[in-house]
Amino acid sequence: MIIGIDASNIRFGGGLTHLNAILQFANPTESGFSKIIVWASQSTLNQITDAPFIEKTTHSYLNKSTLFTFLFQFLKLKNEAKAKNCQVIFAPGSTFISPFRPFVTMSQNMLPFEFDESKHYNFMMKVRLGILFFTQSFSFKKANGLIFLTQYAKNYISNKIKINPDKTIIIPHGVSPAFQQKPRIQKEKENYTHQNLFEFLYVSYITIYKQQWKIAEAVCQLHQEGFPVKVKLIGSILDSFEKVEKVLAKYPVSKDCIEYIAGLPHQDLIAHYHNSDAFIFGSSCENMPIILIEAMSAGLPIISSNSGPMKEVLEDGGLYFNPRNVPEIKKAIVTIFENHNLRTQLAQKSYTKTLVYSWQNCSKNTFDYLVKIGNEYKKQ
Repeated sequence: MIIGIDASNIRFGGGLTHLNAILQFANPTESGFSKIIVWASQSTLNQITDAPFIEKTTHSYLNKSTLFTFLFQFLKLKNEAKAKNCQVIFAPGSTFISPFRPFVTMSQNMLPFEFDESKHYNFMMKVRLGILFFTQSFSFKKANGLIFLTQYAKNYISNKIKINPDKTIIIPHGVSPAFQQKPRIQKEKENYTHQNLFEFLYVSYITIYKQQWKIAEAVCQLHQEGFPVKVKLIGSILDSFEKVEKVLAKYPVSKDCIEYIAGLPHQDLIAHYHNSDAFIFGSSCENMPIILIEAMSAGLPIISSNSGPMKEVLEDGGLYFNPRNVPEIKKAIVTIFENHNLRTQLAQKSYTKTLVYSWQNCSKNTFDYLVKIGNEYKKQ
């Protein structure tokens, strides 16, 4: 079987990480296919793995704007895929408007479906999210197969739009083994002073639903109250950094307890995970929180937002808070800082849970599913 992958709207970030990982661990013999053909921009193709069974293909439309990627899907892809004898196409970018059948797509972005989150954005962003809601809903309904990353995402989106549950499967993403580090011995709170601060790490790009300014305010207030804590924020700025800046201006102590580092290459994050004392995750909207799983894999004690799928992933391996409620965030920070035994227990629990999140499993389950959908369609 020949499998096509429409990566026309995969350019960077988690989508590119996922694509590269499943290709890296793809096993034609084990899953029952002979070749994978990837359609993408040249820039994306340059960043994905090479293998004898992977054919990389681009088109002038794929190296232009989003409008042209839609035109490629709608006007060109079906004929190209048929000419190359593709028997199924995987569209991991969620939107697929090509008439080619059968196809499998994947839900990776909850924001277009969580209206309580999207209402906080400006008009233009609301328009963009509205378009994504329409195009992704169309794709999900038309798909011969639909991959969800978590049970939470499946339940939530299925309640928004009518999806045949028989056409869905849950396949979680994996986490790189490079992040893995067994939990360390936790120090008692007396070991930390204002010259040796207890450091929380929060990795995520800066945007409204990641709630960095709420985390920063909680830490500043605690530092002002005498707690020797700080937070290191790492992530590129998408929007709303001015909210973080207002907090920094409001609290003079922020220069001592808030550290911001612009986005880093994925591999450069590993040292920050391994050298932090704990992890804080404040996002209020997630499909599958890979960053949270990376922190779990790094053996860190974790406090997390109680929104979305976080409890499904972390379960009893962390403390939870309302990410919009500064007093709740402060309470969770103080609880984990003051109790080194609790830190030890939580870190061990969360670390153990991550062992099932491997890219090998994700890749095998994905390609097995694609072959299954291709074979079922052929029998119709």
